[in-house]
Amino acid sequence: MNTAKSHRMRIPLRLLLFLFVFSLHFTGLFGVPENRSSILTASAASASMPGLNAKITQNNILKILNAYDSDGAYLLNNRIAAGDDVLTWFTGCSDILSGIDTAIHEETHIYSYAAEKNGRAAYFVGNQKTIYVPYTDVFPSVEMASSIPISLRTFRYSAYIADAEEDLASNADGIYGLLNEFMAYRSGMNTIVSLYDYLIDQDADWDTWMLFINECENDMQAYAEFKYFILHYLYYAKQNDPDVYKAIIRNAQFCKAYKKLENSYAKLIRQYQKDLTKLQKYYAKKGYTLTIKNGSISLTTPEKKTTTICRFYNTYLKLEKQLSKTRYTNLHNKLLSGVS
Repeated sequence: MNTAKSHRMRIPLRLLLFLFVFSLHFTGLFGVPENRSSILTASAASASMPGLNAKITQNNILKILNAYDSDGAYLLNNRIAAGDDVLTWFTGCSDILSGIDTAIHEETHIYSYAAEKNGRAAYFVGNQKTIYVPYTDVFPSVEMASSIPISLRTFRYSAYIADAEEDLASNADGIYGLLNEFMAYRSGMNTIVSLYDYLIDQDADWDTWMLFINECENDMQAYAEFKYFILHYLYYAKQNDPDVYKAIIRNAQFCKAYKKLENSYAKLIRQYQKDLTKLQKYYAKKGYTLTIKNGSISLTTPEKKTTTICRFYNTYLKLEKQLSKTRYTNLHNKLLSGVS
């Protein structure tokens, strides 16, 4: 079993939020956006569904996930059966939503390492499926740190690459550890995006929606960061350690896991962007203005009071621009096709 460590980094909401208003709370503003297909079950619609301020208990967490996020429920049920105390990830949280992304992220790591067998990495790719990938020789990710341009040394560059602990998976396991982080961030975002309908059904206030936005923005940036780290690792290996490069590219199961994770992660980002647009249209009908810019998202009341939350979409776009370069698109396509 792999014993390398993993952890989740998120940009705290308190660092993202700045106010232009006298009050933060806009309650009762949300209804169900048009043309949104909900996976809410009949039992979830009952009065027994835990509310946004419900006590943080294992039972309440599972009730919500069972109704809205089958993958999240699958992961937590698996790890609870194995003896994990999932409430550990909610320490210091005031509500379930505040800790659920971190809980799913970390338990995805634990599930992955516990599921390894016969020297193969285990990647949870969604839909309750796991892909097993044989390890090949790698070099620590820190070796490529200096080759990453200063302008692209984003939020997670230091912790996961340049100054990563020696036994941190993203460093010690090279590209296999980087894909493991990509997997965990994808898993957390899947849960948060899945809970959009839960927030609608619970008439979430603006404070809660800011938390939703913050978590999605964090996970969206992580998508671009780790996709770049993965493809740059391959590019660096091709230039400096061809044997490592060839073994990875020829690892059909690695290619399969990367394809599944990348496709589903990109789909989650598109869904999140659609949800923002739906919220914007809903607010317009109520006389509120939801302004979505690359650097911020603002809510303005009919009384012209505005609350703004910062985004890191420009960082996402900068990384996406880098990833559009031929050197990276070629490597991405090689992984998608599994062709050496």
